[in-house]
Order: sequence, then C-alpha cells, then structure tokens
Amino acid sequence: MKRPEDRTIVITGGTGGIGFQSALGIARTGARVVVTGRNQERGEAAVKRLVAESGNPNIAMVTGDVSSVAGVDALAAKLLEEPQPIDVLVNNAGYLGSEPRQSDDGLEMHFAVNVVAPWRLTHGLLPALKAAGSARVLNVTGGDKPARVDPDNLQAEKGFKGLMTYTHSKSVMESMSMVLARKLEPEGVSVNVVFPGRASTAMTQAMSTKALPGFLKLMAPMFKLMFKEDGGKSAAKAARSSIWGATTPDLEGVTGAYFDTNSKRQKLHATADDPKVQERILAVISGALAQ
Repeated sequence: MKRPEDRTIVITGGTGGIGFQSALGIARTGARVVVTGRNQERGEAAVKRLVAESGNPNIAMVTGDVSSVAGVDALAAKLLEEPQPIDVLVNNAGYLGSEPRQSDDGLEMHFAVNVVAPWRLTHGLLPALKAAGSARVLNVTGGDKPARVDPDNLQAEKGFKGLMTYTHSKSVMESMSMVLARKLEPEGVSVNVVFPGRASTAMTQAMSTKALPGFLKLMAPMFKLMFKEDGGKSAAKAARSSIWGATTPDLEGVTGAYFDTNSKRQKLHATADDPKVQERILAVISGALAQ
C-alpha cells in the first residue's frame, strides 16, 4: 500500500453520521479525504470539524446529490476535476424513507440511492480509480445480517414497507456488489461490502412510525430509544468497519467479500450470490440507466 499521506479517499454522505465518523477516522491516518454531501453550508462546517478534530488539513468537500442518475453523473464529473487518483471510494450515502417516493428517474427511491447510485458512481469514477494502481470500493450496507434478495421485489413491487424496504434494498446492493467485484477485478479495482451496525444518525432519528411495518409499529418507542441522540458515539463505533476497510493492508487482493461490524468476513445470503438474481438486478439497473 501507499503511504497514508499519498492516498485519496472519497466518502459519499461524509458530512454527517457514520460517513462523518468514517472520514474523521481515516483523516487521522494522514490520508487526503474528500467528503460529499448535498448541502454546501453543512459540508463546509463538517470540513472545519474534520480538520480541527483530526489535525489533518488535507480535507475537501464536494457537493452532490446521488438520488438521481444526473446527480450522480454531476458528482462524478466534479470529483474527476481533481488530478489525483482515487485510492478508495466509500459508497456510504444511503436513503431510508417513511413513505413511497420515486426519484427523478422514476425509480423507487431506496433502489435509486442504495443500489443504482453506488453502481453508477463507481463506473463514473473508474478513470481515477484505475489511475490509483490498486484501488478499493467499499459499499456500506445496512439493516441486519445478510438477508434474502427477492428479485421480484427490487423496487417494492410487493408493497412499500419502510424499514423493511430499506433493509431489502441493502441486500440487493450486496448482490450488486458481487457483480461489480467480478466486473472490475480485471481493472485492478476491488469491491467489498462493509456492515457498520446500528447507529444513531440523522437518518435513523428521522425514521417515523410510518416506516415500521405491521406489528413493529407497536415497538416505535423502543426504536426511538435505540436511536436517540448520543453525540455521535454509536456512529463512531459503526464507522470502524469503513475505517478498517479503507486503511487495512489485509484487504490487498481481496474482492467480492462481505465484512460484518467487527470487520470479520462472513457469507452473504445464498440469494445474493445466485446468478439469476444478479442477472435480474443488473437488468433493472441497465434499464434504469438506459432511460
């Protein structure tokens, strides 16, 4: 691996929550860190905090919205304006909604942000990733342990179920990541999945009772307690898997793997590795990008 100070690491959704804590931990190694976010003012404030708390002045912020294909492409173009190669791309930005919502491209929003965006952004940044020599892509998953992928429910066709729709979209992303790993391995770019575990963030704190399916609505008070504001402590703990994935030499030559919140390699659900399931996911992604 290169010296930390010679590496550039991009973290989407890095201005708050797990993404911010990931950026902070990585910045403390001396690497150049670029965080992305939708809000310029919030992003600038995050950079100031990152510099102050890490002691690393080599931190930048790029504005961008990954909820649409055009937004992802615009973000990739901005990131490519910089001449530096990208050694690590952490696809951390995610979406958890309480009500059915479509993207500007007509995609179910969880599928758009949690599946299509990391696929598209990784391809968009491929020139900078290849230029790094041995680059890594880390796709940050969510929900719980690896779960079943339903190829007939990729965009909540069987009904929107809030938190369960979010969790399923992350399972879909895990399967997509295995396809991406095989595709990019010849290019010298690895793709792995890291699971942060539960954390109190702006996204989880905003989860309403509507996001809880069926009987889980009765457990809303427990969920509120579980994700109450904690000053970033749980997000810092959850960020450990991303920090490890971005900085450890143990991932040299490793691709197409899933690592849990303790950075231990685990198996995905069998459906995530099913070629027919992967074909279906890829077909829907390709159809969305062809519009």
